[in-house]
Amino acid sequence: MKKNIFSVIITALTVINVVLTAIMFFVMMPTFQKTNTLITKVASVLNLNIDDEDATGDQDYDLKDVEFTDITFTAQQTVNLARSADGKDHYVLIDGFTIGVNKEADDYKSFKTDVITSYESTLTDIVRSVIQSHSIDEVSEDLVKKEALEQIQERFDTKSIVSVTLAGYLQQ
Repeated sequence: MKKNIFSVIITALTVINVVLTAIMFFVMMPTFQKTNTLITKVASVLNLNIDDEDATGDQDYDLKDVEFTDITFTAQQTVNLARSADGKDHYVLIDGFTIGVNKEADDYKSFKTDVITSYESTLTDIVRSVIQSHSIDEVSEDLVKKEALEQIQERFDTKSIVSVTLAGYLQQ
C-alpha cells in the first residue's frame, strides 16, 4: 500500500513539475527574446564602431609619409592636474608637442605645416585640457598622447592627423 501511495505522490509531483516548467517557459520566453534583441543590437553597434574606425582610419601609412610639425613654447608650460586623493597639487611640465600628419591622406592639404601652425592655440588648448582632466594617479604620457590625438581628430573631423608627441614631458 505504501509503495502505491508513494508512486501516486511521485507521479503527481512530476506532473506538477512539468506543468510549472511549461508555464515558466512561456512566461519567460518574451523576456528572453527582448534580452536577446537588446544584446544583438548592442553587439551590432559595437561592431559598427569598430568597423567604422578601421574603415576610415589612416592606419596604413609609412613613417616616410608622415610630415611632423613642431609646436614649441617660448617657455616651459606648467599644466595643473586634477586634484588627486592625497589633496596635494600636482602638475605636468611640457616644452611643446609635435603633430604628425599623413601626407598621403585625402585631406592632407587641409592640415599642412602652415595650416597646423595656424591652429596652434586650439591644439595647445586640447593638449592642456586633456592633461588637466586627469589626476597624478592616472595620468601618463601615453594616455595624454592617445586622448589628445582622439580629440584633435574629432575636433577637426580628420584621420590624416596620425600622431601627437609631447616634448619635455615631466609630471610632478
